[in-house]
Amino acid sequence: MMRLGQSRAHGSEMAAQSSNAQRVVRSGIAEPVFCRGFIADGTICADVPFAGISRHVFDGRIVLLKGVFDQASVIAFRRAIHAWGKATPPFPHGKSPSQFPELNYHRLDDGSYPSSMPHIFHQYGLSRIDALDEPPRSIVRRFATRLADLQNTVAGTNLELSPNSLRLKVLHYPAGGGFLAEHSHQIEPQRVGVILSLSAIGQEIDHAGTFFSTPFGRVDVAPCHDIGDVVLFRVDVPHGIPPVDAHKALDWNSEAGKWSVVLDLRDVMARSSVA
Repeated sequence: MMRLGQSRAHGSEMAAQSSNAQRVVRSGIAEPVFCRGFIADGTICADVPFAGISRHVFDGRIVLLKGVFDQASVIAFRRAIHAWGKATPPFPHGKSPSQFPELNYHRLDDGSYPSSMPHIFHQYGLSRIDALDEPPRSIVRRFATRLADLQNTVAGTNLELSPNSLRLKVLHYPAGGGFLAEHSHQIEPQRVGVILSLSAIGQEIDHAGTFFSTPFGRVDVAPCHDIGDVVLFRVDVPHGIPPVDAHKALDWNSEAGKWSVVLDLRDVMARSSVA
């Protein structure tokens, strides 16, 4: 069993090598690299060494850790976030939440306001987890710290959960057309991205998931990125989300659709570009 924190060496070296490599996105279809994930003693573990996972990620492959979180805890987390949003006034349009680094906020982005990265989703940005009421403070902290530890281990970084570094963001792409345009990020300083799925295939979503334009071909994780699974990827690999269950009616009050958890930097938009 390989535990988090056992292999953080060579992250900077691998990031430098990948940043110097030619970015060639090949046509065709590729598959993710599958590993089994699980929680032991409060940390995320994998059935293969994390050094190998890091090499796959920095090569530009997509790694899918299956079964990291159990479905019951994931649903409890999602519902706690949804309830917090219902009880909290939304952040207004026309301003950037990044201008307020201490703020925990949510905002419904229905596509009616221009954005440098076109999207339709309900975003929940949690920069100050300790400032949240209880609930959802404890469950948010538990998920956030485990994901941050995973990201740092695979990336070889030491980024902290703080208003001026990493923040946890929950994104709800509603059934009926929620989407995110294909885009990529500068590789430094984050290097590696994590995406935790909070939605069960065949229940909240029919067919919806992130696609990646990798050096090995297009990887679509929609058929296999199920509730509790975590995707790991190099952040400069172009990725996006096509319209979610576009055949359905859009209902912002429903939990139907794709729910994801990511960790991003406060100034992520300045480090990103639309493909």
